Amino acid sequence: MAVAFDRETIERFRSLPPRQALEQAKNAIYRAGQPGSEDFLDIYEQLVDESILTWEQIEEFEGQVRA
Repeated sequence: MAVAFDRETIERFRSLPPRQALEQAKNAIYRAGQPGSEDFLDIYEQLVDESILTWEQIEEFEGQVRA
């Protein structure tokens, strides 16, 4: 399943601090059903493409979750 956020959701994420934007994006994917790794990659790519986050921020935030 290809996951993508609508324009309104993207604009809401844009108004948030980066870490909070990532957490809200991940929570939205969890609420949509049982996500797979491709779903997370899709949302990460969209957040980067929309200049909401960088890959470095994603790696930093995700690394801190696992630590």
